Amino acid sequence: MDTRLGLPLVLLPALAGCVGPDPVEERPDLGALLRGEMPAQWSSDGSADVVGASGEEPRVPFWESFGDPVLTGLVEEALVHNRDLLASAERLRGAAARSMVARSARRPQVQGRLDGARQEQVFVGLPIPGGPLESEYDQWSAAIDLSWELDLWGKLAAGVDAAEAEVEGVLADLEAARLSVAAQVTIAWFGLREATEQVALAEATLATYERSLKAIEDRHSAGLTGTLDLRLSQANVAGSRAQLAAATRGRDVVARQIEVLLGRFPDAELRSEGAFLELPPRVPAGVPAEVLSRRPDMVAIERRMTAAEATTRQARLDRWPSIALTSSGGLTSDDFKDLLDGDFGVWSLAGRVTAPIFDGGRREARIDESLAALREIRALFASAALRAFFEVENALSAEELLMERLGHLEEAALRSREATALAEDQYEQGLVSIDLVLEAQRRELQAESTFLVTRRELYQNRVDLHVALGGDFMDGDAGHDPSSD
Repeated sequence: MDTRLGLPLVLLPALAGCVGPDPVEERPDLGALLRGEMPAQWSSDGSADVVGASGEEPRVPFWESFGDPVLTGLVEEALVHNRDLLASAERLRGAAARSMVARSARRPQVQGRLDGARQEQVFVGLPIPGGPLESEYDQWSAAIDLSWELDLWGKLAAGVDAAEAEVEGVLADLEAARLSVAAQVTIAWFGLREATEQVALAEATLATYERSLKAIEDRHSAGLTGTLDLRLSQANVAGSRAQLAAATRGRDVVARQIEVLLGRFPDAELRSEGAFLELPPRVPAGVPAEVLSRRPDMVAIERRMTAAEATTRQARLDRWPSIALTSSGGLTSDDFKDLLDGDFGVWSLAGRVTAPIFDGGRREARIDESLAALREIRALFASAALRAFFEVENALSAEELLMERLGHLEEAALRSREATALAEDQYEQGLVSIDLVLEAQRRELQAESTFLVTRRELYQNRVDLHVALGGDFMDGDAGHDPSSD
C-alpha cells in the first residue's frame, strides 16, 4: 500500500476521540460593561441647530472649520513632520510585520539544506599486520525540506486573528495620534493668538499708565499732588512693565510649543497676527453610542479586546493535539560532484501527531493569564467608554457656560473702561484720590485679560469637543463599531 495514502488512516485513531476545544466565553454587551443602558441623546446636546445636522453641509477636517488658512497650513505641516507621528507610523510597520509572521505559520515551510562532513574511523586490534587501520570518507547531501502544520482546531488561525486585530489597534492608535497632534496645534495656535493679544493689552496698559504717571509728575512738580500719589503711580507703571514681560514670555513659550509640534527648532519665531475669527456653528454630537466608533482611541482598545479574545482562544486550543506533515527530497553521496546526479536521490514523507500529557500546568497557567488579560482589557474598555462620554458631556455643557461667561466678561470689560475714564476725569478735578483711579485701572486690566483668556478657552473647548466626538466625521472615516460584535 502506498504510504502516502495510508498516512491519514494512521491518524484517524488519534483524532477519533477529539470533539473540539472549549468555547471562549462570549463578550458581555456594552450595557453590562457600563452598568446600564446608554441614553438616546446627550444631556447637554444642542444639535438641533448645528452645522452638519441636516447632512447637507460638506464635512471638512475640524481645524478647517475655523476658517483660518494659517492654522490649516500649520496643522498640515505637523501631520507630516511631527516626530511622535513618525514614531507611531514605525510602530504600525512593526505590527504589520508581526502579523505577517503569524500568517506565515499557517503556510507550508520550505527550506533548502546542504550538508558536508568528513569522518575518520580507526580500527584497533584487528589481526592485520602493520598496526591499526584508518579509514577516511566524505559525505555530501543536498535536500529541500517541507513542513506543514495542519490547523484543524484553528489555533494558528486564532494567532492570526490576534495579530491582525493588533495591527488594526495600532492603526487606530496612529489615527488617534494624528487627531491629538492636530488638536494640540490648533489649541496652541489659539493660545498664541491669546498670548499675542495679552502682550498687546499689556503694552497698551503700560502706555496708559506712563501717560498717567507723566501727568502726576507734572502735578507733583507744580505742588498740586502729594508724593504718595507719585509713588503709587510709579509702582503701577513698574507692575505694568512686569506684566508685559510675563506676557511676552508666555507668548514665546506657546510659540516654541507649536514649533516643536511642527518638527521645527523651537526659536520662538512663530507669530500670530490678526484677531480671533468668529466661532463656527456647533458640531453635531449625534448619539452617545456613535462615539465608540468615531473615536480612534475607542476603536484601538476595542481591537485590542478582540486580540485578547483571540489570544485566549489560542491558549485554550494549545491543549489539543497538533498534526504536522513533513517531507524531504534531495541527493546524498560521498562525492560532491554526484550531487548533480539523479541516481543518488533520497526522499522521505512523514506525519506527526503530538498531544500534551503533562507539562507541569504550563498550558493551564497560560489560559489563566490570557483570561486575566482579556478581563483587564474589557475593564479598560468600559473605563475608556465612560471617560469618552464624560469628555463629550463636559465639552457640550462647557460651551454653553463659556458662551454665557464670555458675554458677562465683555460687559464687565466695557463697564471697567467707562469706570476708569470717569475715575481719571474726577481725579483731574480733585474729586477722588489716586487709590480709586489705580483700582479702576487694575479692574479694567483684569476684566480685559480675563475676557481674552475665556475667549481662548471657548475656542479650546470647541477643539476638545471635536476630539471627544472623534474628529471631523468625514465620510468613510468611521472605525469599527464595537456594539456590532
